[in-house]
Amino acid sequence: MKDLLFSYKRTLKQTKAMYKPLAEANEDELSADSLRDKKNLRNMISDLEWTIEWLEKGRQPGLRRSIDRRDSYSRMLFKDPKIMEIYSNDFAVLPEQTGSVTEEEQKIINDCLNNLTNREKEIYLLHVVEGFSYERVGALLGIAKGTVQTTINRSRMKIARYINSDIKGA
Repeated sequence: MKDLLFSYKRTLKQTKAMYKPLAEANEDELSADSLRDKKNLRNMISDLEWTIEWLEKGRQPGLRRSIDRRDSYSRMLFKDPKIMEIYSNDFAVLPEQTGSVTEEEQKIINDCLNNLTNREKEIYLLHVVEGFSYERVGALLGIAKGTVQTTINRSRMKIARYINSDIKGA
C-alpha cells in the first residue's frame, strides 16, 4: 500500500511539473492542443490528489459524515478473531495460536491479568492489545480520556508490582 501511495505522489509531482509551464503561459498565446492539454492535466492533478487523500485516510474524501462517523456505528468494536478467542478463554494466551508462548509464560500472563479488575482488564486489552487510542477507548466505553489514562497507568503499575514481587519471591 505504501508503494502504491508513493507511486501516486510521484506521479502527482511529475504532473504538476508538466502543468506549471501551461499555467504560467498566457491563454491567448496557447494553441487549441495546449489548452486541451492544460485542461486534461488539471483534471489529472485533481484526480490524483483525490486518490491520494482516499489512500491516506482510508475513506472517501469530501464526505462530512461518512459511514464510519455515524452514531449508530460509533460504539461498534471490530475485533480480531484471535484476540476474541483469547478474551473468551479467560484472557488465556494459547501457544498454538502464536506458536511462541510457553505454558510458563501463559501462566504469568494469566496471573498478571487476574490481578486486574474486570474494568481494568477491558481498558488495558483495548488499549495495549488491540491498539486503540485513549480517546477511542474512552468513546467506546463512555468514559473520559483521563480516566482511561489513569486506569492504564494503574494497570501497568499492578502488573509491574506483580512481576517484581514474583521475581523477588522466587
